[in-house]
Amino acid sequence: MDRPNENKHLHVKNDTDMVDRYLEMTSNETTSTSINTQMAFDDVTSTSDSDKNDWWVNLREECRLMRLTTLSAKIRLIAEVLMEIAALLYIFAALREARFLGLNMFIENLMTAPSRVMFLFSCSTLLSFPLLRLACADQVEDMLAVMVMLTTAPYFLFFCRGFKTVGPFVVMIYRMIMGDLLRFVSIYLVFVMGFSQAYYIIFLSFDNPDTPEGVDDSISNPMPSPVESIMAMFLMSMTNFGDYYGAFERTQHELEAKLLFVLYMAIVAILLVNMLIAMMGNTYQKIAETRNEWQRQWARIVLVVERGVSPEERLKKLMDYSQPMSDGRRALVLRLNQSEEDKEEMKEILEMKRTHDKLCKKRQNNTAKEKIVASEDNIVS
Repeated sequence: MDRPNENKHLHVKNDTDMVDRYLEMTSNETTSTSINTQMAFDDVTSTSDSDKNDWWVNLREECRLMRLTTLSAKIRLIAEVLMEIAALLYIFAALREARFLGLNMFIENLMTAPSRVMFLFSCSTLLSFPLLRLACADQVEDMLAVMVMLTTAPYFLFFCRGFKTVGPFVVMIYRMIMGDLLRFVSIYLVFVMGFSQAYYIIFLSFDNPDTPEGVDDSISNPMPSPVESIMAMFLMSMTNFGDYYGAFERTQHELEAKLLFVLYMAIVAILLVNMLIAMMGNTYQKIAETRNEWQRQWARIVLVVERGVSPEERLKKLMDYSQPMSDGRRALVLRLNQSEEDKEEMKEILEMKRTHDKLCKKRQNNTAKEKIVASEDNIVS
């Protein structure tokens, strides 16, 4: 009886030892697997960190705008960040204005100030600069920066229109560019395109005696392509024709080239340019004769700026600067002590307002008459 019990206890003990060894082996394998996994994860993390560091180092080495080694470069970067923030805020303000004005009114408001449209375009272009900087597209960024500078500067003229000293001149520039200059360019291009192609054909026979035989003369040819001939015509119209006139004798059509030169200078440099000067002088005289043009422009600036403010804010500001009258209405109180010049200007402003009211009433009456006539026609038909 005792021997079987002993054998039984031995079997149980052996089984327990085997289970303990198996559990120990399993735990060792699990520990080694977790260690290997942790090591692999650490390797992947270190690799990604090293790749990021290498990318940033390579970007700072290859991109000239990311080299922040000097004080001026750091100041430039801070200024660029501030410009990006300002552009983003201005675009948000424009979107807010479009939301409470409506799309049609917002577009109409922009049509009264083309320089503001250009400024919005420059702000939108600025938002692409961080992506271009991270892509190290320096040449594209430089080209867009030139466009931003050219479209930002005219926005200052928008506010200059409201000053008495420079306001009329800004209006003159606008009207001369949009009116006189466009009409002049449409006629000017006709002559420039015709004469440029004629000179391009003439200079196909250009032969420089200083060039050895068998060497291409296009390097010293002043009009080697149609585009260069157009630029040459533009320079000749600006009386910069010394290099081109001396090259006529090196072609096989010297006489034709000189005859065309005399004809071109008579038509373009003398006739058309003086016609442009006369047109601009007429525009200048019309604007100079308009009294208080700067005040009209000042009123337009105020109108454009007020449309960019929500109705609640406008009402709040109205309550701040206006005073209540006896009948309950609110009015703007002017200063009591005014000079004679201020009084004359105020009289002219009131006269302008009365004229504007008369024109508005006349338009309303004409519109009402048209509606009545249209309704009568519908009834008769």
